[in-house]
Amino acid sequence: MPEKNHNRQKMLKKYLLDRKMKMWNDLRDEFFRKLGKEYNSQFDNPHDIEELALIDMIEDMGIAVADLKRQELEQMDAALRKIDDGTYGTCEECGEGIEEERLKVIPFAEFCVKCKSGKETGKRPTL
Repeated sequence: MPEKNHNRQKMLKKYLLDRKMKMWNDLRDEFFRKLGKEYNSQFDNPHDIEELALIDMIEDMGIAVADLKRQELEQMDAALRKIDDGTYGTCEECGEGIEEERLKVIPFAEFCVKCKSGKETGKRPTL
């Protein structure tokens, strides 16, 4: 049984590292693309107040998206630390293992589906 858990942790760590690398690459590409000539040229000659407002909104959305990605990357780093200390994939509420499919969708999940659902509805899960 411990060997099966070790293999699971190893596979999930690889998945988590691959996803983290993809996020970093996407974020890097997005910033370089936005900082390119095409992006800067739209700021050269805004024609009216509406264009200025649109440019501000686009910038704000870009910052918000980048911040969400940063938060997700920080959560992934925390998950990697949990893998190293052997607590990854364990629900912080009930102590049971978090389903592998859930971890593939949300690799930094802290709770199993039942406990997370209970937290969202305000009900404590029956164990």
